[in-house]
Amino acid sequence: MMRTRAATLLCALVLLAAAVAAAAGLSDEQRRGKRIYLEGKGRKKINAILLEPGLKAPGAGFPCINCHLAGGTGQLEGGVQSSDITWFHLTKEFSGKRSSGRVHPAYDDESVATAITDGMDPAGNDLDPTHPRYEMEREDLEDLIAYMKVMDHEPVPGVTDNEVRVGILLPESGPLAEAGGEVRSLLTGYFAEVNARGGLYGRSLVLAPVPYDPSRGNGALPAVQAAVESENICCCLANVAGQAGDDPAKYLTKRKVPVLVPLLSAPESGYATGRYTFHIFASIRDQARVMTDFLAERLKATGNRVGLLYASDSSGEGGAAGAREQAKKHDLVLGPEIPFSPGTFSAAEVVKRLKGEDVSAVLFFGGPREALAFAREAERLSWRPLFLAPAPMVGNALQSSPSGFLDSVYVASPLSAPKRSSRKMAEFFSLGEKYRVGKKHRTFQFLAYSGAILLEEGLKRSGKGVTREKLVDSIGDVWQLETGVTPPLTFTPNRHAGALGAQILKVDPGTRRLLPATEWREPR
Repeated sequence: MMRTRAATLLCALVLLAAAVAAAAGLSDEQRRGKRIYLEGKGRKKINAILLEPGLKAPGAGFPCINCHLAGGTGQLEGGVQSSDITWFHLTKEFSGKRSSGRVHPAYDDESVATAITDGMDPAGNDLDPTHPRYEMEREDLEDLIAYMKVMDHEPVPGVTDNEVRVGILLPESGPLAEAGGEVRSLLTGYFAEVNARGGLYGRSLVLAPVPYDPSRGNGALPAVQAAVESENICCCLANVAGQAGDDPAKYLTKRKVPVLVPLLSAPESGYATGRYTFHIFASIRDQARVMTDFLAERLKATGNRVGLLYASDSSGEGGAAGAREQAKKHDLVLGPEIPFSPGTFSAAEVVKRLKGEDVSAVLFFGGPREALAFAREAERLSWRPLFLAPAPMVGNALQSSPSGFLDSVYVASPLSAPKRSSRKMAEFFSLGEKYRVGKKHRTFQFLAYSGAILLEEGLKRSGKGVTREKLVDSIGDVWQLETGVTPPLTFTPNRHAGALGAQILKVDPGTRRLLPATEWREPR
């Protein structure tokens, strides 16, 4: 009995010590080890040795988190089960065969180091050959092991026993302040409803506004720095600020803060975007792929020529790249290609050239002013090729086109018409009425609402021991999540646009309203 009580007391003291260490934050050694675990980068060079192909590659290409996930619990991927490498699991005594099928004593610091560098367990058995062996200096190895000891119970910014704090960047003034106010009211209401149901694992969701002055250069950066450095937020949702690649976005990425559904930026591509940012809608590049699929269906005769007209900016060039990529799959001939600088577009020259080269259809990736100028000039010359453009770039400009040209106009929209009869849609409207949310900025509201559903799902999947990395991993495993206001959302570790497609819309010449020409669909 005395031994049992002593063992129980010792266990409690060990757990208390771990909790105190976690509350105190990571040491410098553990922080360096975390970087190795997440990024494969240490103080010195790290290489990964891949046995099966016989290759040596930079460690940054094969960080531990790719296979073992945040917290080290492992995963089944491609028929291979990666090990649970939490320190408790590695160091516990185990009789008989382990899940790996091998028999060996518990790990300690040295045997973990040997497993990492030489691929052997404590009994000298070889680890699975799919597991890389790593070349690294002893100091980096010690840093990594120091982090492994605490990675499944490290402190999490913005997360306490009672709440999860979610940041949102909001402009204090300017043209977007009203939209930000509507989004804030909507999310406040959504979180209140979740909390009324008992929250998530006993924690309340708390919206933590991060106001900034948009009139100041980089006005959002100091605000977001203060919120992150005070460890006041776990993640960000529906930021009404900045563009992809600006300083606030770069800072959040550098600090590994998950950002869900930034309202003012779109992904360059649905695939291979940053690990920590999740978008709802497809990039212009992926919308271009849907547009090209549609065009291939319409232009069934061989020999059709497709003009590619695009602005020399990131959106225009992204659209052109997507069109080229998809055209190869359909054996469509793209040409001529005409890039233009925004503000220097000559509709007369462009239309004359394309008409003279017997172009049957035009894929357009530019602004509303250029699109409308093209339509008017083409109609003046009685030339009516099929004309396709992404709605996020041209807005409603083409609805003002001459009536004759309208018969040839189609636009791609990443947002399909919401199903007003669905339960989720009814919940959206009910939430708006209950919390008196304005009605002027519905698109922003749809995005924020779907982001809130995604966040709730990610937190549920992360469990009680949520961390930023677990949240990112959990969202990266969402499949066909229904929101009611967007197409079903699917994410993978490499796909960070949930609705990776578009719907083709036709402009009705009589009413000048946009009507569906196809169902919402993903690129082929």
